[in-house]
Amino acid sequence: MRTPLIRKLASIALGLIVLGCVWFYLAPAALGGSTTYVVTHGISMEPRFHTGDLALVRSQPSYHVGEIVAYNSKMLHTIVLHRIVGRDGSRYVFKGDNNNFIDPEHPLASQLIGALWVHIPRLGGVLQSIRSPALVGLLIAVGVIMLTGVALTRRRRRRHADRRAEPSAMRPPGQALAVDGPVGGVLALGVLALLPFGVLALLAFTRASTASLPVTSPYTQSGTLTYSAATAPGPVYPSGRAVTGEPLFTRLLSEVEFRYEYRFQAGAAHSLQGKAQLYATVAAANGWQTTLALGSPDHFHGDHTVVAGTLDVTALSEMLRRVETMTKVKSDTYTITIAPHVSAGGRLDGQQLHASFSPASAFSYSEYEIEPPRATGGGVAASSSSGASSAKANPLSSSASATVTGTREQRRLLSLGPLRPSVKAARAIALVGIAIVLCALALAVALVRRRAPRDASATIRARYGHLIVPVERVWPLPGVPVIELGDIDALVRIAEHYERSILHETLERGEAFWVTDESGQFRYAPGSGAYTMATHAPTPDERPLGAAARLADADEDRLAGPSPSSEQQPAAVASAANMATEQQWAPVYYGQPAPDPTAADADDDPHRADASLEASRERARAAFAKSTGLRWSTQR
Repeated sequence: MRTPLIRKLASIALGLIVLGCVWFYLAPAALGGSTTYVVTHGISMEPRFHTGDLALVRSQPSYHVGEIVAYNSKMLHTIVLHRIVGRDGSRYVFKGDNNNFIDPEHPLASQLIGALWVHIPRLGGVLQSIRSPALVGLLIAVGVIMLTGVALTRRRRRRHADRRAEPSAMRPPGQALAVDGPVGGVLALGVLALLPFGVLALLAFTRASTASLPVTSPYTQSGTLTYSAATAPGPVYPSGRAVTGEPLFTRLLSEVEFRYEYRFQAGAAHSLQGKAQLYATVAAANGWQTTLALGSPDHFHGDHTVVAGTLDVTALSEMLRRVETMTKVKSDTYTITIAPHVSAGGRLDGQQLHASFSPASAFSYSEYEIEPPRATGGGVAASSSSGASSAKANPLSSSASATVTGTREQRRLLSLGPLRPSVKAARAIALVGIAIVLCALALAVALVRRRAPRDASATIRARYGHLIVPVERVWPLPGVPVIELGDIDALVRIAEHYERSILHETLERGEAFWVTDESGQFRYAPGSGAYTMATHAPTPDERPLGAAARLADADEDRLAGPSPSSEQQPAAVASAANMATEQQWAPVYYGQPAPDPTAADADDDPHRADASLEASRERARAAFAKSTGLRWSTQR
């Protein structure tokens, strides 16, 4: 495997590893990651956190006391970042470092988002300002300008390198800059297919997926109090039972049973649970009072319940006589207030609901009678958490209305002409579309490359176009060995080492790539056996014409003399060949000359031997140029 390919694969693998690490540690939860970005507000966590700081929290399998953890507050409808200070069963107890009280809400483990991982001061405010559409557009424009500038700079540098590598007149238009046609077309189609999904992703991920809307949900609590007492049938109670609305004579009754029927009504969807219990408050005119529980509390689920309790009239009369005896103060009448205490909680139209309801019904008590309230006596008061009250025709019926206010998360929509998808759906469509297009693009490129004809020469020209010079013909030089190379990479290394251009020869017998130096000629022919090399010097008719084949060099124009006549040319060529042989132009392999037997007597003076060898080469080059009409170039 070639070294460049190994480096390319290693770079790709390293890039994938880096991207995987970035995704694992920094991918937001909205995109399927495990990191949540929280921008802090308020002073509850000072001095460590201030408004506008950015906190990165990551979900953990378990959380412990002392950790700073973010949780979804159902009471505040937002994310709270506080410290765990304790446990309450399956719930966690939180407190702000700068608060002198614990959080009123004790969240469950399912409400916890993650523990603090990274804290970056002030960055949250900067990120929030970036979310404005104007700034996003400005950043995109700056990014496009920067990418365009980088591309233009690279192209300019490449053209400059190409101009230094070879004259512009010797390069076919577009060479080394051409893109493989089928692959280029597939890439262009891929970019066009990615464009709409990229725009959709930009629009979707720069907007919040939901919007908080204020919600007001009304509800009504109502109920009716009833009572009954068993007694012996007689003129006062012919049926043997006292019922709601009738006075209660204490000499004939020993117990009175009270029942309160509670109802919760709301137009929106709701779920309710709570507790209800009946109480009796006995009060004297001088301000003394006592409260008695009538039965045990009743726990209910739903919007309707009935709570009952029993008042022992005999025990009540005996208690009041003892009070009067002890205080020496006799009261002719007392007030007995029967009131249900209802405490309910739940959700109404998606909002948290906390309601209480305790309407009071006042009975007048004397030594011989308990008188129920009358409609003409001012009605029955009904109170609630909202302070609302109302009076009904039935003095033992009561109702109260109130509202729950809060916010509701509503899906935000994107306006795309006739289409109005939600932001969440648009995000999913964009990500899935980009993934599908990238997979299809990779598959299409692989298929195109597999089906495309494998032209080794075209591949070499596309890869090393900045070093290649097309020529009409390359002739073997007299006395200069032609060294066959096994691959193009070796030829490129030789060209770069000796600062030579690679000559590309295309003939009917095949193609070849050459690097020519005064000490040797190096050749690589793609395809084994398809190329045969010329073995004779060019005749006048075979001499290549044109600037591209001559490789003119301005520094050696002085070596070119008048072209000899056709009759003189064969003899001159033979003379040049003999001179090259006499001067011992031995083969030079990768710049290392073979031993020169004629220079044995010059070992004592190596500088003089080198000068003599160089002078011989100069004379051979001059003789070759005069005899063939070709000019030898030792530079690109």
